[in-house]
Amino acid sequence: MIKRFYPTELIIIAYLLMTGLLILLKYPHLEFTGSHFFLRLIVFIVIIFLASIRNRNHLYKTRQFVRIFFPLILLAYLYKETDYLNNLIFPENLDIFFSRIEEGLFATQPSYWFAQICNSNIFAELMYFGYFSYYLLLAGIPLYFYFKRETKTAEQLVFMLSNSFLIYYILFIILPVAGPQFYFTDWVIIPGGYLFGPIMKTIQANGEAPTAAFPSSHVSICLMVLMFCYKYSRKLLMVIIPIATLLILSTVYIRAHYVIDVIAAIALTPLIYYISLTFYSILNQFINRQQTE
Repeated sequence: MIKRFYPTELIIIAYLLMTGLLILLKYPHLEFTGSHFFLRLIVFIVIIFLASIRNRNHLYKTRQFVRIFFPLILLAYLYKETDYLNNLIFPENLDIFFSRIEEGLFATQPSYWFAQICNSNIFAELMYFGYFSYYLLLAGIPLYFYFKRETKTAEQLVFMLSNSFLIYYILFIILPVAGPQFYFTDWVIIPGGYLFGPIMKTIQANGEAPTAAFPSSHVSICLMVLMFCYKYSRKLLMVIIPIATLLILSTVYIRAHYVIDVIAAIALTPLIYYISLTFYSILNQFINRQQTE
C-alpha cells in the first residue's frame, strides 16, 4: 500500500500519529480530545481513499491536484493545534524569558520601537501587505510550478514546505512562545493601514493563536521559497525578494515575533531546508522501489 502514497502524505500520517500519541499520553490534562482524534481519522481515511483509487484519465488530474495541495490546507489546522499542545511540557509560555533576552540584546523591545518610529498608515500598510504576502507565496509558488506542467517540482515544493512546517510545529509544541502581540497587551496601537491592515487584523483575530513565535516559521519558510526558486525558477526572484524583505520586517513591526525569533529562523533555515529536501529524495526513492517490485 505504501507504494501508492505521495511522500507528503507519509509525513502527514507520521506527524498525526506522533501528535496523536502525545494527546493520548496527556489525555487527563486536555479537553475536547475527541475532535482531534476524529480529525486524524478523517485525514487517514481521505489519504487512503485517494491513494487507492485507480488511475483513470477523467479523474487523474483532479485527484493529483487534490493530493498535492491538500496538505497546505491541513497545515493551517495543525498550526492552530500547536496552541492546544504547547503547554504540555512547559505549563506556561516562555515569553518572559524571551522578552528579557530581547531587552538584554537591544536595550529595548524592537517591535515596540519599530512601530514608534514608523508610525504612519502608509508604512503600516506596506508591513501588512508584507505579512499577508506570506499566504500568497505559500499557495502561489507551488501553483505556478503546477500550472507550468512542472508537477514533480510542485510536489517537491509542497513536500518541502509541509515537512519544514511540521518540524517547526514540533518546536512550537516543545517551546511555547506566544510573541509580543499576545505578551505585551498594553502597548500603543499600530496604525491600521488601509486595505491590508483590516485584512490582516481579521486574519489575526480568527487565525492566530498565542503560539509559534520561536523561531519564526514565517521568515524561515519565506527564505526557503527563495532558495527553492533560486534553483528552479530564478526569474521569480525579482518578484519574491522585495516581498520577502517586507515580510521579514513585518514580522517584528506587527509584533508577531521578537527579533531573536527572526535571527533563530535565519540560522535554522539552511538546515531544515536541507533536511526536508533530503527526506523527500529518500522517501521518493523508497516509493519508486516499492512500485517496481
